[in-house]
Amino acid sequence: MTKMKRIIITLLITFGCTLFHAVFAQEPDTLKAEDILHMSLSDLMNIQVVSASKTQQSLKEVSATVHVITSEQIRIRGYFTLEEALSDLPGFQFRNILGFNSYIFLRGAPSQNNLLLLMVDGIQINELNSGGFYAGGQFILSDIEQIEVVYGPASALYGTNAVSGIINIITKKPTVKTGHIGLLGGNFKTGMIDFNFNNYHASKDLGYSVSGQYKTTGKANLAGANGDNNWTDNMENFENDLSFSARFKVKKFNAGVDYQEKRSSKTTNHKSVDDIYLDRNTLWDIMFLNAYVKYTNNQHSKWSLNSTAYYRNATVKPNSIDAIIIATDTTSGQQIGNYRPNQLLGIENQFNYKPSDRILLVGGILGEAEGLSDGFSITYSNSEDEVPPAPSRPSIINNYLFSYYSQFTYHILKQLSFNGGIRQDFSNYYGQVFIPRVGFVFNHNKFTAKALYNKAFRSPKPWDYKYGTGNSGLKPEKIKSLEFCLSYQVMKDLNIGGSVYFNEIKDKLTKETTVSIDRWINKDILNTTGFELYGNYITGHFNFYANYTFNNSLDQDDVFIPEISMHTANAGFTYSYKQKLKINLRANYLGDRKNPDVIPATGNDKIEDALVLNGCISYLDLKGCNLQFKMNNILNQEYYHPSNMFLGRYRQPQRNFSLSAVYSFGSDRN
Repeated sequence: MTKMKRIIITLLITFGCTLFHAVFAQEPDTLKAEDILHMSLSDLMNIQVVSASKTQQSLKEVSATVHVITSEQIRIRGYFTLEEALSDLPGFQFRNILGFNSYIFLRGAPSQNNLLLLMVDGIQINELNSGGFYAGGQFILSDIEQIEVVYGPASALYGTNAVSGIINIITKKPTVKTGHIGLLGGNFKTGMIDFNFNNYHASKDLGYSVSGQYKTTGKANLAGANGDNNWTDNMENFENDLSFSARFKVKKFNAGVDYQEKRSSKTTNHKSVDDIYLDRNTLWDIMFLNAYVKYTNNQHSKWSLNSTAYYRNATVKPNSIDAIIIATDTTSGQQIGNYRPNQLLGIENQFNYKPSDRILLVGGILGEAEGLSDGFSITYSNSEDEVPPAPSRPSIINNYLFSYYSQFTYHILKQLSFNGGIRQDFSNYYGQVFIPRVGFVFNHNKFTAKALYNKAFRSPKPWDYKYGTGNSGLKPEKIKSLEFCLSYQVMKDLNIGGSVYFNEIKDKLTKETTVSIDRWINKDILNTTGFELYGNYITGHFNFYANYTFNNSLDQDDVFIPEISMHTANAGFTYSYKQKLKINLRANYLGDRKNPDVIPATGNDKIEDALVLNGCISYLDLKGCNLQFKMNNILNQEYYHPSNMFLGRYRQPQRNFSLSAVYSFGSDRN
């Protein structure tokens, strides 16, 4: 361990001791309503969330563990991608291949992003054909009000894919006439332009909000020795993101549309050194289009009705070049073109009924019809320098889903509530699935305790059934989870808490690979025992936070799961001076973990631990302009993520920086 690492870890321990002393050395104060206004911390128990129960509740009331990333944290910490924002929360680990996608693991369960449900304003945006989602820079972070992360299974409300948890991005609603335009530039060819315009007429209850952005980045230097010699010195790597969103409100109606186009290189999917692949001129062009119309009737004191019609489109566009194979003495070179369109139509009706202060009933029905590609439509060129013909439209699978769900909350005592819920799916694709959930929540003054039992499932998709040689007999992956949570508001400036959880995933999909077979099968069991600890503390001009996660993830043979670290920790602070100058410093500790295969560059399968420092300096409202300088990996730590793509590992970005300027107008100036 280097001297700098020891110094930083000592500082983290010191901060932990400070929290401990604050807990036991001071008399707790009574939490007053006005104190809440001074605490914009992610774990403040009175923040309102909707994702955990599909109805608005405070964090301390919901029957789930929920962490929130606020718009202020996004701004002051200078987050550039979704995974950057999630990396400071407990429980998250990553496999960032620095290519067309980045993979996010929650609570010790690795996957292809298909065990987490990602939503924008409650509308799912997981890719339809695979069930996974795309992380990266295509999300307009300046348009986000808060990101709600629900930990643990949630299929009883949301159905398939809500296995490890839910990430719900809540966008900003139309307000009085405000807006901004921003510019950003940095090393590794990183740049961004974004804008927002919105207005709201209170007398007419009419408003709109329009946002857009373009991002580009080369991410890191992975050429030659910098990338473990997986790629040549002439490698090409890029990500270009174009995004647009619009929100409209007319009395009881809300409508929205989100368009995201992610164009990236596929260089990092394959080795190019000592292999058959060219490490440039590939293109992965995927488009997401989501639209919805919502009707809300909440004028009655005891009941409310929400109706939503939505459309989802996730298409790998026909100009995508999946890979380029180099000509050899015995084979000719070729470019491989891919095309995969998918779309879905759905409608959901939810009814909330509160006959008394002690009872809340939430029930809903939904129906969906989707058209999914049976597989990729693939074309081949005659040489590595020739673009392949445009692929034809693949055959389409038509699927239908009907679901109903119900949730019942009963306050047994003033301090104790019971929460129970069920959901049943009827699908022509994966059959019938019945999912229950049960929870108890205890609140007394500033102390909260929760006991939660949940189940969830993830149904196979065409991507699973058709992969490689294919397997039509796949069954849904299923999880059951038991969790205990505690949180204590020690005083108005300090909140601490933690969770202990026990998860078991059965029929987990695993690749079966032999000389003649390459397919997914239901084989493995994944058992995870873990706990999370967190604390937030405010003193003077400083905001502190820290969290630690322990994961013990084992398979059916009690072998530790590759790609998962047993220990991770995050800590940071923000210093504010006269609400103009903000200095933020954050540390992420990534414990060592096992690579799925031996790494040629090291001769073993170990990914070393790492401590990464990130920082940001912001000066706000300089004649309407906010200036920010951000630096990630300040110490230029050489660290890696595991690979399930090839026999190797992924070098993560070297020290990188950016400078941005945002001009705001209207009441958005702050």
